[in-house]
Amino acid sequence: MKLLGNINKDYMINILKWGYLNKKFSENFILEIQRDIGNLLKERIQKYCGSSSTSVTVEMGEQLLDCIYYIMDINFRDDFDMNKSIELIKKNSTKDLLKKGEEKLKTLFEDTKLLYDRVCANRYETELIAYNDTLIKEFGNFFKIYDMKFNAQDIQVSVDYPLIFGDSNLTGIYYIKDYLETLELENKFCNHFEKGEIENLLDINAKIYKLDYRDLLTNIFEIVINNTILSIIVDDEFDDFYLFKEEIKYLKSNLNLSNVNEKVSNAVKKMIEELKIYDEKEIQYIDSYKNRFINELKSAIRGNCIENLAVTCDDYLKHSLNQETLILKENKLNDEDFRNILNEIEEEHDINKKIEIIKEEINSFEDFCDVLKCDCFYKEEYTILFDSLSQIELALLGKSIFYEEIDIDKFNLLNQIFKDENYNYLWQEEYVEYMKNQEIQKISKIQKEIKKLQYFE
Repeated sequence: MKLLGNINKDYMINILKWGYLNKKFSENFILEIQRDIGNLLKERIQKYCGSSSTSVTVEMGEQLLDCIYYIMDINFRDDFDMNKSIELIKKNSTKDLLKKGEEKLKTLFEDTKLLYDRVCANRYETELIAYNDTLIKEFGNFFKIYDMKFNAQDIQVSVDYPLIFGDSNLTGIYYIKDYLETLELENKFCNHFEKGEIENLLDINAKIYKLDYRDLLTNIFEIVINNTILSIIVDDEFDDFYLFKEEIKYLKSNLNLSNVNEKVSNAVKKMIEELKIYDEKEIQYIDSYKNRFINELKSAIRGNCIENLAVTCDDYLKHSLNQETLILKENKLNDEDFRNILNEIEEEHDINKKIEIIKEEINSFEDFCDVLKCDCFYKEEYTILFDSLSQIELALLGKSIFYEEIDIDKFNLLNQIFKDENYNYLWQEEYVEYMKNQEIQKISKIQKEIKKLQYFE
């Protein structure tokens, strides 16, 4: 047997070659096929010209011929089998093969349009220009301009957003279908996370290169899953995908070529479980990426450059904390100024005005804690005060209360607040009672903020 009977492009041409070399087709049969295709090309040129003229450029002639072959190839693509393909060519004229291919192409186009509508409806909401332009603008235009008669093998649109996996052999509608199927799986994964968190990560990544993340030609799925896997390896549990320089050091010290397969596999398993991923195709996609990631991580281990596979968040989050949190600033008051502000707070009876004084006058976390220690608030006022604070500010307070517990063990805020503990100050008791009444999601977010704060001593 000459040539492999395994074909993934140019089906008609390669089937004819294989069939001839393996005596499935006679020379006369091949010549007859060639003449028939020549006649089909003439008919296609006439339709293209739309007049008595049959004159086209060489380039246009090649395009039309490629289109004919592309359409006929559709008959052989699905569940390709060489013997069945041979029989199909023997039993059908080239004209019939072209007609059957055109019918299948129309169905494929309609199915792909439905797929596109579904992907758009469930797309990951991002400000990444390449993502939005490719999906909304370019692909939307594809379904308006796709030329099934004269240029079915071409997509005639620009695809700037990169996917992790893609088939370079695909063209035309098959390329679009494969791209959309892949993007749908990546979107499903990204939609398991909070949009704002992913956009933060993309922004952090872009700032490394002093760029606006909206302009990057980067794959969202890859950035998110890389950080998530490595973060799980560090914590041995799913928390978030933020990674810090100290954690990169931990990875470099604890990952090696002998344990990387097991570490990554366990992390991926935990990720799938925690994100409640049940779709088999999504799981298969993640599993395929896992194998690729393991190979990349092994190379990074050899080169001592694991940081190249992750986005480290230290500088950005430190800046973010300082920008978003009034009480994180370390402009500590002198004793006299502090006493004056404290007197002002104590004399004020309106809790909202008390909070205003704190926001305007207190510019250090230490001063804020000193105010709390002075018991300037009535019991019901603590709820209003804590409600006025950001999650980061609440995390700072939690960190100050549970400092020892955070330092000695894996910290679980939810478990901690329901322990029977004695506290040194009234405000600490009120903080714990306040946290008990919060939704689990909020408690979890504050715990994540506490984790981040560990890196900014």
